Amino acid sequence: MRVTNSELVTSFILGLVVTGFFAFLYNLDPATSWPLLTLIGFGSFSFSAYVFQNQRKNQIEWEKHPTTFPSQEGGGIVGVYIERPWYAELAELGRRYGKKNKRHKSPPKKS
Repeated sequence: MRVTNSELVTSFILGLVVTGFFAFLYNLDPATSWPLLTLIGFGSFSFSAYVFQNQRKNQIEWEKHPTTFPSQEGGGIVGVYIERPWYAELAELGRRYGKKNKRHKSPPKKS
């Protein structure tokens, strides 16, 4: 999978920021320590490009096969791992008073 242009630009900017951070943190002079700063910048650029590329690949895989955690009421992970004793009562109220089939009522007959 190839890296897109936006990911390259983002990786480049992130590499510059990380390089500047290390230069500021260790009080490095860019004129004398440019090989070290170049190595730090290229390493952070490569790492962030790799992470962005894999993130996009994983996002595509996630969209193909989403992982869901079943619950009794058809919810997600929250229904499985959180104990809610009142949830069954709310579900019953929703079934009882929720959307009902619209029936056309005929007007009352006049005698």
